[in-house]
Amino acid sequence: MSGKKERPNEGLEKRPVAWDNRGMSEMFKVRINRTLIDEASKVAKEIGTTPGEVVRLLFKQMVKRRTIPFPLQADTPEDEILSSPKRRSSMWEEM
Repeated sequence: MSGKKERPNEGLEKRPVAWDNRGMSEMFKVRINRTLIDEASKVAKEIGTTPGEVVRLLFKQMVKRRTIPFPLQADTPEDEILSSPKRRSSMWEEM
């Protein structure tokens, strides 16, 4: 036996994980563009933290507030104009 047990996680597929009797943490994987990872890692280092800690803080605040803890904004002013809820609503009414 390899020391790993298979444990179901609600909302996640069954996968082998290293057994942790304390249940303190899980590995969370996500696909992110390498350039974005590099840029975010640099910013995290500049502000004295790590990308992992930033994700943990995001998750904690999301759970606490029950929403994403910052405004979601478009990349360009043009995107903001076209994608704002008010703009979409007015476009829909015009149709």
